[in-house]
Amino acid sequence: MFTEAQLAGILFAPIVLYCVLAAIVFVPIRFVLGRLRIFSAVWHPALFELSLYLIITGAIVYLAA
Repeated sequence: MFTEAQLAGILFAPIVLYCVLAAIVFVPIRFVLGRLRIFSAVWHPALFELSLYLIITGAIVYLAA
């Protein structure tokens, strides 16, 4: 469930941890998509990357709940 994490006496909200985990998952996916030249077929690569990151974050939150 949603519990706070403690690191060196500092409490972190669960969404912070989910966002960090999503970033760790996102970086290799972004690398692979770049090597496959997917971004050349996308109208707005930055918007595509943001959407992909939000999808990954949403999936992690959904699976954690």
